[in-house]
Amino acid sequence: MDVEITKLSGESFRLSEYDVYARDFIVESIEVIPNYSAVDGRNGRVDNGATYGGRGISVPFLYKAADMHDVALLRDELSGLTVDREPFYVRELRRLKYHPGHVYGDESEYGDRLIGGKRYLVRAASTFDVEQTALYGFGDLSFETTELPFAESVGTTADIEQYGISDERGIWGFGMGLISDDESLKYTHTAYSFRIYNAGNVSVCPFERDIKITVKGAASGYKLTNMTTGESFEYIGWESGELALDGAYVTMNGIQALRDTNRHFISLTPGWNEFTQNQAKEISFDFRFYYK
Repeated sequence: MDVEITKLSGESFRLSEYDVYARDFIVESIEVIPNYSAVDGRNGRVDNGATYGGRGISVPFLYKAADMHDVALLRDELSGLTVDREPFYVRELRRLKYHPGHVYGDESEYGDRLIGGKRYLVRAASTFDVEQTALYGFGDLSFETTELPFAESVGTTADIEQYGISDERGIWGFGMGLISDDESLKYTHTAYSFRIYNAGNVSVCPFERDIKITVKGAASGYKLTNMTTGESFEYIGWESGELALDGAYVTMNGIQALRDTNRHFISLTPGWNEFTQNQAKEISFDFRFYYK
């Protein structure tokens, strides 16, 4: 097994490159935080819904040092790699098949491979120590998600339109909700009605997740409706050109334009989302998939 770490700066490495080897990659289920209230004279509780909290990931590890001094040097190096005030992304690698003669770093079918194209944004959750046995060191790395508790796809729908979903680039794979339907791989449309496929099992909300909708040639009165969710966005300004909904920001030709809209936004449910637009403009969706 192995763990790939990618810093926000873009620097990326695997623990095995530093002679540290993961023994497991344990992902906890997401914490659910319920909200209850009580009413005088009424039995039980009032369910006010629930929100998701955090998620923990633990990585038991081992390393073999070259000599007794190297045990301490590897310990310090591992601390430098994983202890950071800034969050970073982690990805899981596992062997496709088991073989007793497996060597870490082996590129054959018995070597470690990325598990699909999911990643987690995390930070070290606690301190770790190393238990030494001769030249071996054993310990546990603990991480926790820093913002959303969901796994997210490394690639976006723009990557799908440009390159497809081949796993050669290491950003797509099994278990990501992708389907063998050509229409599900299309995220740019010019028709009055069309469908957008969200391969994740979590809704994509513009206030929390990465999603950008771009409409070329939009004019006053342009209206976009997600028939699946019932949400409608309308542009009521007088300018025309490139309209962009980038998360919670709305621009027309690069100029802030939220005041020229009905102040409603578009989200995507898991699976198919049926859309209509009242002007047959070129519209494109660029977003990531999210997973519980």
